[in-house]
Amino acid sequence: MKYYLSILLTITITLASCSSDDDANSSILSELTDLEGTPGSTYDESLAQWTSLKNENGRSYIYQTEVTSWTGYGAITEIKVINNNVVSRAYQSYIMDGGTGEITFTESYTENEATLGSHQEGAGPVTIDDLYNSCVSEYLTVDEENNTIYFNTETNGLLTLCGFVPDFCADDCFTGVSITAFNWID
Repeated sequence: MKYYLSILLTITITLASCSSDDDANSSILSELTDLEGTPGSTYDESLAQWTSLKNENGRSYIYQTEVTSWTGYGAITEIKVINNNVVSRAYQSYIMDGGTGEITFTESYTENEATLGSHQEGAGPVTIDDLYNSCVSEYLTVDEENNTIYFNTETNGLLTLCGFVPDFCADDCFTGVSITAFNWID
């Protein structure tokens, strides 16, 4: 199962960096630094590093999360945070042709502060602080005897993956968060 999750994360990171040249289907999402999660930091170490990074770089940033399915479906959500407040959310769903690797965007929206949270699809409009809170309260607390728990960080300590997969689950079973790209805003 860990092998399959590693493959899924590799595909996710690869797809996050893809965009179409077709103006009608061009990506609405910013080009961010792709992240590759690695095990190593504990939750507490990662949270302390995140706090330190915010103090050094400010509280304004953009990040992306992504979900993918073995069926070829995927969706990317981009969240923009200014001074620790979410100010926009952009979403794109797509289907990838398994034979050609061609991506067709199927749905998209962009929300601003006035419309934030008005769509059900996509990751919630939350800060990374909120993601750390849900990580520790919802995902790292599940029964370890019946689930495989995942917690990975970027080399700088930033959370990239927090969640779990129930034992004996075969397809699309990951519950949690996967941060696939991140950039600070000056």
